[in-house]
Amino acid sequence: MHPSFLLQGGNMTPTDICNMALSLINGGRIYGLDEETETARQCRLHYDATRKMLLSQYEWNFARKREECVLSEHKLAGYEFVYAYPEKCIRILGVIPKGERFKAESQKEYDVFTIDDNTKYIVSDVPLAYIDYVYDVQDIDVFSPVFVQALKSKMGAELAMPLTGNSGLFDQCYKLYQAATQEAKSLSAKERRQDMPYISNYVKARSW
Repeated sequence: MHPSFLLQGGNMTPTDICNMALSLINGGRIYGLDEETETARQCRLHYDATRKMLLSQYEWNFARKREECVLSEHKLAGYEFVYAYPEKCIRILGVIPKGERFKAESQKEYDVFTIDDNTKYIVSDVPLAYIDYVYDVQDIDVFSPVFVQALKSKMGAELAMPLTGNSGLFDQCYKLYQAATQEAKSLSAKERRQDMPYISNYVKARSW
């Protein structure tokens, strides 16, 4: 039987991700998340939470955004500036002064507080700040292949016990998930060019 995403012209859907996960645990298949079956109910229960959890765990390149912070009228003692929290932010990577680049090893201090009506804000002493963050990507066509592998494997682990009760299948899927996230870190490191100190031949010669 053809995968449903092929029947839909090549666009993968959450149902396809769930079916990939179900195939790892011999859990059959579903034709839509709105089915009134226990399998579909478990997929509905776990899919979105698992996707967001996975996004929050790592600096996925496809999900990174940078935008100018929006200054809030609120004030908080001990901080110069209060900025609005981006609506679809999953995880903040850094608050960056205008004109500077994101450097994981040298971040400016910031914090997140909830102010009035459970609304989150970013507080910092950085003026004219930009925020680098992981955002809530829902379009599966934007997902990287390794993220799809990690998501289907983690979904398999989440579904294994409620649908099969087989801890061995849980362990198998979880190991696949760990391998996928490790591969993601390796690929990301290759994609990014880190700043390296330049040492001239003259300096090298004098160091001997």
